[in-house]
Amino acid sequence: MLAITFIGILVLSLALLYKYVLEPAFFSPLAKLPVANFWSTISSQWIEKRRADGRETQTIFALHQKYGSIVRLGPKEISVNSQDGLRIIYLGGFEKHHWYADVFVNYMMRNMFTMLDRKAHSVRKRHVSNLYSKSYLDESVDLHLITIDLILHKFLPAIDAAACDNHPIDMFDLLQALGMDFITAYHFGSANGARFLEKVEYRRHWFETYATFSRQSPKERANGEIEQWCMAMCKAAEDEMHPEKFSLSTQPVVYGKLLQCLRANGADPQQLSKMAGSEALDHIIAGHETSAITVTYLMYEMSQRFSLQNELRQELQTLSCPLRYPRGSDATRGEDELPAAKDIDKLPLLNAILQETLRHHSAGLGPQPRVTPDVPGGSSIEGYNNIPGGIRVSSNPYSVHRIAEVFPEPDVWLPERWLTADEKKLEQMKRCFFAFGAGGRMCVGSNFAMKVMKLAAAAVYTNYTTFVAEESDMEQVDSQQKKALFPPPIIKQGWEKQVPVQYLPTAKMIPLVRRSKWQIYAFPAFRFIFPPPTWTL
Repeated sequence: MLAITFIGILVLSLALLYKYVLEPAFFSPLAKLPVANFWSTISSQWIEKRRADGRETQTIFALHQKYGSIVRLGPKEISVNSQDGLRIIYLGGFEKHHWYADVFVNYMMRNMFTMLDRKAHSVRKRHVSNLYSKSYLDESVDLHLITIDLILHKFLPAIDAAACDNHPIDMFDLLQALGMDFITAYHFGSANGARFLEKVEYRRHWFETYATFSRQSPKERANGEIEQWCMAMCKAAEDEMHPEKFSLSTQPVVYGKLLQCLRANGADPQQLSKMAGSEALDHIIAGHETSAITVTYLMYEMSQRFSLQNELRQELQTLSCPLRYPRGSDATRGEDELPAAKDIDKLPLLNAILQETLRHHSAGLGPQPRVTPDVPGGSSIEGYNNIPGGIRVSSNPYSVHRIAEVFPEPDVWLPERWLTADEKKLEQMKRCFFAFGAGGRMCVGSNFAMKVMKLAAAAVYTNYTTFVAEESDMEQVDSQQKKALFPPPIIKQGWEKQVPVQYLPTAKMIPLVRRSKWQIYAFPAFRFIFPPPTWTL
């Protein structure tokens, strides 16, 4: 009897040894891949520890530098860093990993971003994708009116007030407010938006509350202040959509279409508000963060390059209706006239500066995980065949944007790369541009974000020269547990001839936790030089 028991235990032990050690380490199709270390073949603990410590992005980048375009991170996880890998994974229709549903659900309801099934995602995307198309945005009367209000009547006056008083301004805070007001006004109508450019105290409270919200699980944040705030805007927009209701507000463009399509598709009336609210809150969070992070970095880079600021200003003045402020500085133009959206898009230097900022300072650094499909013979990636279904596979913008063969001198911010590249090289760079994702699941609001960022940059550099009020680096850290460290402020005197010698005040560092990749961003304030340059008409 003892002998039988011993044999049974031995057989079970050998079976477990084979399943959890020998098979993944030596006999799995993934065993042929370069691996971070031996323990990664049998356990995910190593990479999970680095995620928890805020070292995931840099760790994966270092592994690709050492091992090449594909590396195994765990028993069932690989990272890919190549143009062909992007094509296979993201254009090839690999489904999203369940991580998205674990993190980004609002009101305990899945939204387009968290839908794992490609078909369900396609149906929801069709509801709103047209509203974010370039052609629709260019012709949208609602967005035109929103832009006049936010850029000419709120954003530029706020900057001008600081410039006239010779005070530094926290551009990250201001740009978050601008991004929030744009996306909420377009979603819910201008009367029902966040109006953060006006509500200074509340927006700072909201950003602090959001820092907690972004670290909570969907259950922990359910029906909290952020969700209640968004639902109040949803209800206000819905009330305004009644035919008997008269309003001078712009239309709730996105929210109105979303409700209409959800109803037409037979959505449960009891869940309709939460379904639409989950979608709206997801767009709002992504819309206000990414544009603010990107334009702040753009201004940080530009503030160290005064000659480039002058070049950009000269380009911006070629617009048929430059964004000059105060508007009275150009009596030939109407007070509320804007340059045509298509004219702004045609500015090569502005586009190159923004494109390079998105490459070098991607707002979301971390992996965008997908799952390999269950297909006969498995998948083939980077020359490795028979990769089975159910494997977590991902690429990340930080590593992709630093492939030296595609982007020479990848660690240097070089807008001219987008201006001087030949047609073949430019196409290669565009194929590896991953700031908004790739394929059918890429950011639905990318055109909207680009429009807002170009408007913000154009408004600033048409009128002002900028420099950093405190000499310190801006650092992205991909964990909420890590803090960005800054060297002591260095006082610079006489940045430009027209700048008086002065000691610049230390700016408060404003942290922001990036929900999607668990990153902390800290930014110094900017100082604006007034008066604006003399216009040549």
